[in-house]
Parts: sequence; C-alpha cells; structure tokens
Amino acid sequence: MIRIECDNCEKPFEVEDTEAGGKVPCPECGDVNRIPAPAAAAPTPPKSDSSTPPASQADRAADAGLPPDHGPEQRVVKVRRCWFRSRPLKFSLMVLVLVGCLTGMVYGHFQEWKDWTTWLWLIGVVVSVLTVGWWWVDRLSAALEITNKRTIMHTGFLSRSTSEVVHDNIRNVLVDQSFWQRVWGVGRLGISSSGQDGVEVSVNHLRNPGELRKMIDLYRPLD
Repeated sequence: MIRIECDNCEKPFEVEDTEAGGKVPCPECGDVNRIPAPAAAAPTPPKSDSSTPPASQADRAADAGLPPDHGPEQRVVKVRRCWFRSRPLKFSLMVLVLVGCLTGMVYGHFQEWKDWTTWLWLIGVVVSVLTVGWWWVDRLSAALEITNKRTIMHTGFLSRSTSEVVHDNIRNVLVDQSFWQRVWGVGRLGISSSGQDGVEVSVNHLRNPGELRKMIDLYRPLD
C-alpha cells in the first residue's frame, strides 16, 4: 500500500501499489491527487519524443502560462455556450421580427388600425422575445469547466448535474464543426475516457473548441 497526504485537505489516505504514477480522488474531499512512483521503480529512461515522463506534462502546461498539473486542483477555464454565434441567422431574424412588430404597433396606433392588427403585432413581439429568452436560458443551462486535473460538464438550470473525466484517463477528444460553425468559430467538443465506450462529456455551441482541445491536451498523457 502507498500512503500519501491529500494536496487539498492534507488528510492522509492509502491506495494500492498498482495506482503508483497515476491519479486518484481523495476519499475525504474528492480532490484528484497524483500518486508518486515507488522508490524501487526502474531507472528513468532517457528523454525522447516517444517517451515523455509525467513530470514534463506539468511543464508543458506551465510553459503555456496555465496552472501546473501537480499540486491542488485549480480551475483553468470555464466556458458556456455561445448566444449569438451558435445561431446567427435565426438570432438576426428574431431581432428583425421584434423590431418590425414594435414598429408596426407604433405605426398602427397612430393610424388607428383595427384592433386585431395591433394584437397581431403584439403576438409577434411576444414570440420573438420568448424565443430569444429561451436561447439565453439554454446558454446558461450548460457549462464546461477545465481544471488542471479533470474536465467537468455542468448541465441544468434549476436542477444541476455533472459529468467529468480525469485527464489521465482521456482516450479521445473530439471536435465537430459544420462549415458555418467553422465560419463563426463555434462547434461541439466531445471527450471519452478509456473506461467507457461512448462520449461522456459533450457540449455543443462552444466558442473555439479547437483551442479548448489543445488546452486539455496539455494535461493528458500523449504517447
């Protein structure tokens, strides 16, 4: 057994010898800790492009101006879905409908149009406002948080749920963009771990998903 002290709460706990060199969550606070390799481990092989020791992974993140891979868990970035960029044409259409209906209501009032016409403009205003408002709620209902140890997806508005993947266990990071999404710089980011067959973390309409993937790659082992 290997006995270590949590980086966050400083409480000691034990893990199996097979966990040496990996990461495990603290049973008390849940913070992810790196387990040191045993003292009797084989000599460190010479540095090469094909064999990069875990310590250099922290250097890659630190060299990029981000929190290091070791030590207490720190937030790197937290992003939400785009509001306008995720649906620029629909958003522009709703704004035009809103402006047009408001103009029609004002013009119809001075021209003493029939009451049903005023109600028609009012319905257009309500529909456009509710549509844009729903898009705003949808934006707030999902967020992607990247720390120096894991990536977490938060979903829900009134109720909340989370799904996370530890960076050392990431098998694949997927960036999916249509033609128009590439034009507007948005897309979907999907993450799967070695322990699951499907995509565990998936958020669409994120700004610059390629940059987010590069950020995650700084914290996961790459062979």
